[in-house]
Amino acid sequence: MNPLLKDFIPVAKGIARAFGKNCEVILHDVQDLEHSIVLIENGHVTGRKVGGPMTDLGLYFLTSDIFNDINYVANYKTESKDGKRLKSTTIFIRDNIKKIVGFLCINFNLESIVNIAKEIDEFCNIENNLNNAENIIKEEREESFSHSLDELMEQLFSKAQQRIGKDITKMQKEDKIEMVRFLQKHGIFLVKDAIDRLAEKLNVSRFTIYNYLAEIKPENGSGKIIL
Repeated sequence: MNPLLKDFIPVAKGIARAFGKNCEVILHDVQDLEHSIVLIENGHVTGRKVGGPMTDLGLYFLTSDIFNDINYVANYKTESKDGKRLKSTTIFIRDNIKKIVGFLCINFNLESIVNIAKEIDEFCNIENNLNNAENIIKEEREESFSHSLDELMEQLFSKAQQRIGKDITKMQKEDKIEMVRFLQKHGIFLVKDAIDRLAEKLNVSRFTIYNYLAEIKPENGSGKIIL
């Protein structure tokens, strides 16, 4: 674990203890995206455990310039794999040069309290008073909670294919470039061997994927590609 994250261990445990079993708290260490979860409290909320991977939204935080001067994104809506409605907050942990080294993530299961008195409704509000970054999350992003990077890649690939609306065998070059653009924007090329995996999915060579990437204008600091 990155030494800078160790100071956040009691914070994570304290938050989970204060808000109870419906409050999942996670520490992510970005130096190993495939096993980024180094601490998790109340993991039953999303079904994850220590050693699990970074989420697609976490990859987006790491690759987009939008979050360069932001320290947290609070109160955005997410959903667990089994359909539970969650209220989520991500706090960016940075080193002395402001590089993100980890995330402190809070996922609160709202299912048991959404129908309580009006005083609780204000606490559960996930649509009002959002800052610019939170509006981006609300309008454009959906976070996927996966048990492995393979599963995460499958989910992102499925989303990309749905956007195109065609079977792989019927896709033209432009369709495949659009898929690569979508996956690049979602940070998938931070994942090791993503080039090879995607090439296999699209039935092209890894060099073809490189050519597609060369044709795509980088958007919002898309980050380096890990081969």
